[in-house]
Amino acid sequence: MLSRGNGDEYDTPAEYPARFGANWGNTMGSPDDSGERPAWRPPAEDHREQRSTVWITVVLFAVFMAVMLVVAVLVVGGLKDSKVGAVQPRLPAVSTSAGASSAPPSSRQEVPIRKLETAANPLVAPGVAMPKVTCELPKLRGTKEQLDAFYLALIPCLERAWHPVLTQVGEPQIPVAVNLHDVSNTACGPPPPASEAMGFYCSDDKTIFVPLPRQLENGGPELLTQLFLLAHEYGHHVQEQSGILRKHDALYREADGDQVKILDLSRRLELQADCFSTLFLANAAGRGSIGAGLLAPLRQGGFDPEDSETHGSAKNAKLWQKRGLTAKDTSACNTFAAPANEVS
Repeated sequence: MLSRGNGDEYDTPAEYPARFGANWGNTMGSPDDSGERPAWRPPAEDHREQRSTVWITVVLFAVFMAVMLVVAVLVVGGLKDSKVGAVQPRLPAVSTSAGASSAPPSSRQEVPIRKLETAANPLVAPGVAMPKVTCELPKLRGTKEQLDAFYLALIPCLERAWHPVLTQVGEPQIPVAVNLHDVSNTACGPPPPASEAMGFYCSDDKTIFVPLPRQLENGGPELLTQLFLLAHEYGHHVQEQSGILRKHDALYREADGDQVKILDLSRRLELQADCFSTLFLANAAGRGSIGAGLLAPLRQGGFDPEDSETHGSAKNAKLWQKRGLTAKDTSACNTFAAPANEVS
């Protein structure tokens, strides 16, 4: 706030006798007895000095009022600024660390979810292509450790092929495990008999089971058989990630024990996994550890499956294997849209 100072701006000629000296005494001499002289008036110069002093006072007062006006304007302006600041505070910078985003909510990336569809699933829509991949695999041997190393090298290669496909259609990418133990039970229930399957997939714990005793039968593991087997079981994992398997399970429950419907659903699911398997092999062949000539038995129809009520006839199994080998995109494997005679 402003102060008044030492008060000099308020000085006035308060003691005229001391200021005017002899002039004051002389004018107060003997009175005029004649009555003709006018009443005494201060000298003209005294009037000028008095007027000058008054004007100085007026000017100083005006200056003071002007200063006070400026101060008032500044104070009011400051108050206005503080009110604006209270209404529109400066927001702190938004952290972009884990769990936070600087993007508005509408533009945040959504977490992919499975589309619970079979024939209409975006995974098998036209135009969804798989990239070429290179698999560097260890030599295939017949011990648990060597088979384990082979599978653990093959799974990442399968992921490199399938994850871009899932990303294209906004489906999630879920990790999968591989188990070589000869288990008696799984999260999905008891395993199928060895006579029916060399390996199997459990969606409840996202695990591919390839029991070692089953792989060592008939002279030990064979490269093309092992590649096709694991790619087939991973194909079931792809069905799980995309929502095809979940929809299949819902349709299975809706069938309410109708064996015709249940077996038809099973064959469509298994034949699609066959097609997914050869689709992967076709995009991995000719580079890395998977030579182009390795797939010749599949191309020539010499990879003979057996007729199965649950997996399809040998004829249709070969049909879908060949479709996967020659496919331009995943729509070639849409078994759920195929006529009944192609999935018998």
